[in-house]
Amino acid sequence: MQFGTILIIFALVATLFSGWQYFSLIQLANPRKNGKPKQPVNNPQSYKLARSGFYAMAALVSAASILLMYLLLSHQFQVEYVYRYSSRSLPLGYLVSTFWAGQEGSFLLWALLIALMGLIFTKTARQFEAVAMLVVNVVQGFFLLILIKASPFALLPQTPADGAGLNPLLQDPWMVIHPPMLFIGYAAVTFPFALAVAALARRAYKEFIA
Repeated sequence: MQFGTILIIFALVATLFSGWQYFSLIQLANPRKNGKPKQPVNNPQSYKLARSGFYAMAALVSAASILLMYLLLSHQFQVEYVYRYSSRSLPLGYLVSTFWAGQEGSFLLWALLIALMGLIFTKTARQFEAVAMLVVNVVQGFFLLILIKASPFALLPQTPADGAGLNPLLQDPWMVIHPPMLFIGYAAVTFPFALAVAALARRAYKEFIA
């Protein structure tokens, strides 16, 4: 098993830990009889553990992303993903864009963006944090499971002298910036969705809008 895949596995473990801690904070009871939303559990230690798990996951996913970028820039063609989408003749800009040229790299970019945005979200979700971050962890866990199954760090039996190169259709300046912008949007959608689920779970409709 490759080091990059091990990072992803540990990231999944951290996500599961964070999700479990947030789950422990959720009060499943109905709203109070006066119609006001039930207040979140005040357990600083559990919140600290939950956030720490998420921070650890973000660090591990960031490390895996940096590792993949290093493998691409240093032409490590023994890695199947590097071989399939890069070559020694590619200019630096296109070489960087090979990170998201394939499905595996795109999923890693997506997971990285969710992790980084989640770092901010934990500070701004307020009373919705427990339920909303549980949803975020579930979504992130899904992507990490995919990355374990379809790892961008898989090795070839032999090391080729050069890579297959980037698809000529993708060798366009706009294709360097378009996919990252698209995936920023994809990742960002996770958080209003998580807030909406949290508002429904707590029946705090007015607070969600505010």
